[in-house]
Amino acid sequence: MSDDFFKRLQDNIDKKVKGAHASIMSESNIATDRFDVMTPCYDLNRILSGSLRKGIKSRNLMGIIGPEHTMKSSFMVLCMVNAQKQGYKPIIIDTEGGCDGDFCRRWGLDISKVYYVYTPWIDEVAPILAQIKETGEEGLVIGLDSVGGLNRLKSYKDALDGDPKQDQGLLQKDIKAMLKLYLNICINQNSIGIATGHYYGSPNDQYNPDQIGGGKAMKLLPSILVTLKKYAIYENPTGATKAAKGRQIGNEIVATTVKNRGYPPFQDATVQIDFESGVNSYAGLLDLAIQADIIQKSGSWYSMGDERLGQGAAKAYEAMRELPELLDKIDTWLEDSGYSTYNEVAEEAEKIIEAETEIEVEEPKKIRGKKK
Repeated sequence: MSDDFFKRLQDNIDKKVKGAHASIMSESNIATDRFDVMTPCYDLNRILSGSLRKGIKSRNLMGIIGPEHTMKSSFMVLCMVNAQKQGYKPIIIDTEGGCDGDFCRRWGLDISKVYYVYTPWIDEVAPILAQIKETGEEGLVIGLDSVGGLNRLKSYKDALDGDPKQDQGLLQKDIKAMLKLYLNICINQNSIGIATGHYYGSPNDQYNPDQIGGGKAMKLLPSILVTLKKYAIYENPTGATKAAKGRQIGNEIVATTVKNRGYPPFQDATVQIDFESGVNSYAGLLDLAIQADIIQKSGSWYSMGDERLGQGAAKAYEAMRELPELLDKIDTWLEDSGYSTYNEVAEEAEKIIEAETEIEVEEPKKIRGKKK
């Protein structure tokens, strides 16, 4: 196909199609101009991008779903902290009143440089997003917390009139249209969207799209979808009984990418939150370093070549923080080896859910009228 063809096609599109983005791919800013924002955990960066030092790529909408208290809002804010440090502009659309100043400040966000909106009404969120699109501003990180907190303003007006019936079907349609606009802003304005959603029901190896706050659209429209599961961390994890385990000192979150358009999905990452020291950004990296033979383990002792890192995992993690070159070594190994923490159960669960939620369309029956 000649260059002359591309030129003629470009000229025709410029004349006939107004507003569409069309160009040679190498010259397209949408196809080539993207930035990365790191998450609070290196292992989570890995399953999103394949690199410890990258994370969420711009021009993407990421959905984070999980049961209550799985740190969804915290992850959103922590990503905004890193984005803010890189010079990008955070916008928070809060539908539940949970992302208040104290909460965001506690995680390190400079709230004097955050634009904040509170509304539970989908009727208001969509116009707000339209105004963001109208500015054309790039380099935004737009957090929506959460999609499950949205409702239609008509439900309030109906309740005032004594008619509390709600049409959830219309709400789902409005959410779908809103998420399409949200994604469009991320793509066209070189920005990142982070939308949280509740998972209702008992967290297990399978989840149903109908049980995600926001419905099926929350599963279909984000370009990245991460599910979270929480496990308690105790003082003595080997204790046989709850009493023997001692007090709870933190939580371990297992994050799984069930959808990812930029890197192979169904990868698991470990995120640890200590109640005193906060997020352990190095969680999961010790196992990776051992797998790569960058760090060696002998009994309870850890070493890197001839250098002893300490006895016990806690000491090894402390030493790892003083070895910045370690991240580069692991990143090189990841790229060379193609290593992944593939979760076969998560993929099988997705296949089952997709099979169960497929809608069979029957051929309409022909109805013959009687001749008069």
